[in-house]
Amino acid sequence: MIRTFPNPGRTPGWWARWLAFVMLATTTSLPGNAQTPLELQDRRARLASSLPAGLVILPGRIEEKAMEQPAWIQDPSFQYYTGLHTIPGGILVIDTAAGHDILFSGGAPLSFGMPQDTLDIQNRPDLIEASGLDAVLPMDRFIPWVENRLTRIGPDASLFVNEPRQPAQQVLPDGMPPVSGWHALWRHSLSTTFPQAEIRSAADVIIQARWQKSAFEIARLRRNGEASAVALKAGMHAVEAGMLQRTAEAAVVASCLESGMEGPSFWPWVMTGPNAHLGAVVRSFYDYEHLNRTFRSGELVRVDIGCMSGGYGGDVGRTIPVSGRFTPAQGRIWDLLVTGYQAGVAAMQPGVSLDDVAAASRSAIVARRGQSPDLDEAIDRLTAPDGVIWHIHGVGIESGETPGDLLVEGAVLAFEPMISVGQHAYYLEDMWLITASGAVNLTPGLPTTREEIETFLSR
Repeated sequence: MIRTFPNPGRTPGWWARWLAFVMLATTTSLPGNAQTPLELQDRRARLASSLPAGLVILPGRIEEKAMEQPAWIQDPSFQYYTGLHTIPGGILVIDTAAGHDILFSGGAPLSFGMPQDTLDIQNRPDLIEASGLDAVLPMDRFIPWVENRLTRIGPDASLFVNEPRQPAQQVLPDGMPPVSGWHALWRHSLSTTFPQAEIRSAADVIIQARWQKSAFEIARLRRNGEASAVALKAGMHAVEAGMLQRTAEAAVVASCLESGMEGPSFWPWVMTGPNAHLGAVVRSFYDYEHLNRTFRSGELVRVDIGCMSGGYGGDVGRTIPVSGRFTPAQGRIWDLLVTGYQAGVAAMQPGVSLDDVAAASRSAIVARRGQSPDLDEAIDRLTAPDGVIWHIHGVGIESGETPGDLLVEGAVLAFEPMISVGQHAYYLEDMWLITASGAVNLTPGLPTTREEIETFLSR
C-alpha cells in the first residue's frame, strides 16, 4: 500500500503513532480476513490526516437483516475502517486532533427479541486486537465523551460524517425531520444531540480512500470476480425461450453459492425485452415479482450479476439474444459497443480521467464510419447525445461504489456501457484492476464479441 505521512502541523503525538505503525510487527488479523491491525490503523490515520481538527463519526449498521435477504450487510465505510463486517451496532469515532480511534459498543443486539451475546464486541478481545483500536467503550459513554472532546478541541471543532452514494428518498412535507435513510437519520440525530458542532461531510475523502484498493482487497475482489464470471455463464446458459426470468436468476444464485461465495452481491438482473431498458431495470426495486417475464425469441436479455464473499462484492454482465443469435441489426450495434468498450479499456492507465475513457470509446466507434450505410446509421445512434452511457463505478465492499475522478493504480472498477436502441437494450460489463501497465480483467474467460457469445450459447 502506498503510504503518505501526516501533516507536520498536526500534534506531535501523530508522529509517534506513525512510528509505531512502522515498527508494528503483529500479523494478527480478523478471523477469515487477511487484513492486519496495521492496514486498518493506516486507513484511519490517512482519513484523520486529510481532515481538520474534529471527530469523524461512522456508525455501524444496527438493524437485523430482513428475512428475505441472503445475508446481513455491514455499513460499508464502518467496515472499511474497522474490518468488522459481522459486528452490528457500533459507532467508530476517529479523533483527528488527538489521534485516537474509539469504538463505542451498543452491547448485544437483539434478534427475534433475544440478545445475541456473541455479537457484542466487548466479549470479543480477539476482534478488538485485530482491529487495532485504541479503546472499546460502552455506548452510554458516547455523548459525554464527544461533548468533552468538542470542548477540548475548541469552537472550530466539527463532526465529520459520511454521505450515501445516492440520496435517500424522503416523502415528507418541508420542515419534518427525516424518517428514512440511514445517513440522513444519523446526521439529524447528531445535529440534535450536539447543536454546538458543525456537521460536515467526509464523503470525498472516504471515496478517494476506498477507490484505491489494498493488496488484501484486490485478492478478495479477484476471487469474487472469478466466481461472478462463472455465475454469469450459468445465468446465460439458463436463458431459454418460454422460460421465466426467475429461472435464470436462480441459476446465478446457485452458482455463487457453489463457488463458495455467501450469495449474490445484489439480486440478479436477468431482464428480457423491455425490462432490459435502464428505466425498467431500476424500477425492479419496487416490483414484488422483480419484473418477472417470459423469455421470447427475438429479444435481448440484460444479464447483470455479481457474487459476494468476505464482505466484498462483484459485478459483471452481458447482453445475449434469447434465440442464441443476434439479428444483423442487433449484431451491428453490439459489434460497435464492443469496439468502443475495448478502446476504453485500452485507454485505462493511472492518471486518466473517466471522461477520457469515454472519449476513447467514442473515437473508436467513429473511426469505423464509412464502411456501409447500415453501419453509419448505427454509429450515428451510438454517438448521439443520448447514445451510449459509458458508465464506470468502483467495486469493493459494495458492488457499486462511487469512483474517484481519475484512475489510480489499485483501483477496481466496473466498466458498464449501455444503450437502448428501439425496443432493444444493450449492456456490457467487466471488473477491471488498474495497474501501472494498464487494466487487468478480474472477470476473465467470458465471451464478449458477437461470435464468442453465439458460440457460447450454442454449446
